[in-house]
Amino acid sequence: MANLITGASGGITRIGRYFTVVSVIPSALFATYLYLLMRSGAWDGRLDWSKVFDGLKLTDAVLLTIFTVAGALAANPLQFMLVQFMEGYWNGPLLRPLALSRTLHHRRRCLTIQDRMGASAWYLARLDDELKPSAPDTTVEALRADALNAEMRRLRAGYPDRPEEILPTRLGNMLRRHERRAGSMYGIDPLVALPRMAMTAQPEELTYLNNQRTQMELAVRTAVLGLLAAVVTVPFMWREGAWLLLALVPYGIAYASYRGAVALAAEYGTAIATLIDMNRFAFYDRLRLAHPEDIAQESARNEILMQVLQAAPPADGRPPFLAYVPPAQQPQEQLPPQEAAPSPADEE
Repeated sequence: MANLITGASGGITRIGRYFTVVSVIPSALFATYLYLLMRSGAWDGRLDWSKVFDGLKLTDAVLLTIFTVAGALAANPLQFMLVQFMEGYWNGPLLRPLALSRTLHHRRRCLTIQDRMGASAWYLARLDDELKPSAPDTTVEALRADALNAEMRRLRAGYPDRPEEILPTRLGNMLRRHERRAGSMYGIDPLVALPRMAMTAQPEELTYLNNQRTQMELAVRTAVLGLLAAVVTVPFMWREGAWLLLALVPYGIAYASYRGAVALAAEYGTAIATLIDMNRFAFYDRLRLAHPEDIAQESARNEILMQVLQAAPPADGRPPFLAYVPPAQQPQEQLPPQEAAPSPADEE
């Protein structure tokens, strides 16, 4: 879902900005961190931070720059795979047991949240009006139940509506929820329609959507590189006692970045839903489809349209029915009236 409209509003300027923000900046920080570890002497067992900048040469800065750019170029094509990995699409034989374990954990957590949300809502519904949380004479128990219900509703908003669609990670579940909800009331599947709908969107709407996607993918890239930096720190600082705790610094950055990516995924999903809400009729116009009379007709018609856009043949073998609007005919140019030829009588 993260790359639904990658390239739809492209251009050299946008690609350059995306590459700089998502690829170059995290790679530069990661390369600098590795350089500090190698210059510290920790690998040889002689840790001395004062040696980091001793004898710093121009060639070191050049090599660091080359390493940064090379790492950014190598990782940029893998961005989609990194996002999918952080979403929890773990299909390999080594990660499949972990995926199953984490999926079951999130299913149990989601069911617990639903139970607690239902119990608190049931308690609040049974209260008299003078004891409601909004009443002046409310009780501490009512306020606690209201706060619990609000928190459970917030946590439930991080999961798909159906428990069988739950994924192993928070990021995957947040994106899956918006993937299923965006455009659902109109019968629109964003995975199918959004790349085409982006062609009809206003520039400011695409800018807003791209900004949310860039921020989310920057957070994902930072989280991945932070985890990698934490792992690399361990063999460097293994023999340095308390300096081994230095690995907690990139790990903390990775954790904060990942939680930020989950929050940004919700904003990205909201941007997708907004683009669908505001541009679906322009999308119908570009396809020369008649506007629906109501939302029920729109939903039923879009179920057929999604099949057409996916090139999915119907089960009965007959082509689906969609009513096209004929193109508007341009009015013919008004030619100046020709002067009537003089009759022979007039010439006489």
